[in-house]
Amino acid sequence: MSSLPAMPTLLFVTVPTDEVLNKEGQVRFPGTEAAVQQLTEAGWEVEVIDPLWPGPLTRVQAGGVDAVLVSCFKAVPRSRDAASTLSRLQPDTPVYTLGVLQKDDAFRTMAPAVGILRNLGEFPTG
Repeated sequence: MSSLPAMPTLLFVTVPTDEVLNKEGQVRFPGTEAAVQQLTEAGWEVEVIDPLWPGPLTRVQAGGVDAVLVSCFKAVPRSRDAASTLSRLQPDTPVYTLGVLQKDDAFRTMAPAVGILRNLGEFPTG
């Protein structure tokens, strides 16, 4: 009897967010529920957590997290801080963000190890 390998676990740091469109009207973020479905279809076991610190750090330190995706689309206090701090304190766990503007050089300077994605389709498959 063969068992299927476990899907990798993705910690999705977010608050409920509706669909987000870019300037051309294309979908940048499908909304939280649709994003979870898309990530699951891409091979991830998705665990959603609020960005309230130190929750994300505590969860990553508990183990079993293969990657972290932080949504910065909604005005969530500290979501970008959570991404940059996680990348520094847990360097073995890849951290990605969605919703950081391309022109945001300050974030890129303080979080050089964070993968900044333009849309959910750029996230690696599990």
